[in-house]
Amino acid sequence: MQALVLDGDWNPRPDYDLTDDERRTRNATNASQVWTDPTLRVVDRDRPTPAPDEALVRVRYAGVCGSDVSMIETDDEGYLHYSAYASLPNVLGHEFSGEVVETGPDVRLFSEGDLVTAEVTDYCGRCETCRRGFHGHCENFEQIGFTIPGAHAEYVAVPEKILWDVSALRASYDSEDDLLRAAATVEPSTITYYGLFGRAEGIVPGDYYVFHGAGPIGLTGMNVARAAGAGTVIAFEPSPERREIARALGFEHVFDPTVADPATTVHDVTDGEGADVHVETAGAVRQTYPAIEDSLAERANVVHISNAGTSPEIDLRKYQGNSAQIYGSEGHTGQRIFPRVIRLMAAGHLDNLPLVTDTYALSDADVAVRKAAERVDGKVLIEI
Repeated sequence: MQALVLDGDWNPRPDYDLTDDERRTRNATNASQVWTDPTLRVVDRDRPTPAPDEALVRVRYAGVCGSDVSMIETDDEGYLHYSAYASLPNVLGHEFSGEVVETGPDVRLFSEGDLVTAEVTDYCGRCETCRRGFHGHCENFEQIGFTIPGAHAEYVAVPEKILWDVSALRASYDSEDDLLRAAATVEPSTITYYGLFGRAEGIVPGDYYVFHGAGPIGLTGMNVARAAGAGTVIAFEPSPERREIARALGFEHVFDPTVADPATTVHDVTDGEGADVHVETAGAVRQTYPAIEDSLAERANVVHISNAGTSPEIDLRKYQGNSAQIYGSEGHTGQRIFPRVIRLMAAGHLDNLPLVTDTYALSDADVAVRKAAERVDGKVLIEI
């Protein structure tokens, strides 16, 4: 089968303290400290054989994520920008939809022909963190497209426990092709959904939202916020192309933060009340956090989602004075986040198809990732 494979050189920085597990497995907990000189190419690989608890999925559509992009970008010394878990070489891709074509003998929930998508984190279910219910922080996890082969390929093997049926989307889409395109956007939608409703507390219908960054995660998050009854959704995004996508989705309050002062703009749009919910999806934290702190509503929630490469200065007094709180959010595993997002889509409350701006064949998957790296598009899909 064809697959998009990322490879690189194992070259730990001299001042990086490798763990014993990293030395043994070459599975870096912080790829930006270990992997250098990435190469990306479409190659022929053997079709995977599902384990007893896995289903083999024929991939139909797979999205390109900002994390995929950050794995091909490097600093001046050649180290990856991506600062989380990675084992190379590996097949990229973790946002996808497809059809079950084979199941292992222990699989009970899925059959050949089922249309599915999947979570990213394969958790063990036995470690202390899993037993406490925090499967996304499993001590023995693997991640599709990061530490185990992903979905930028003709086939991907997926553990049954993180697979989800998307046939309910037939209620909202007239064709199977549209259904599968939409299903490939479930995973990015769950990122913000988890931050808003799995991590933060006290977010209610009618809240004023501000999204700092309107890339694919920001745009899908804006759709989630609207589906959840947002009073107003404000977005700040420097890319004119992405601002236009947001406006085409029906969002009125979309601004260039390099032209319109964010704090003043939020004050004007909310009649001086400030934003009840700030969502950081830009990663430009040294620019976004001063604006967030100057536009907090009373008891505001700040949800940090981006994988920022730097740290901002935080003015704690402003959070204290507004009884505001910051929630760090990463991933989406557990708490039935996936089926709830699928329900929103099936009910017609959440439609991400207008976000899809580019579609590439698998043979051009490396071109698709580099196109997404321009950071002017909505969602880039690979059709397989």
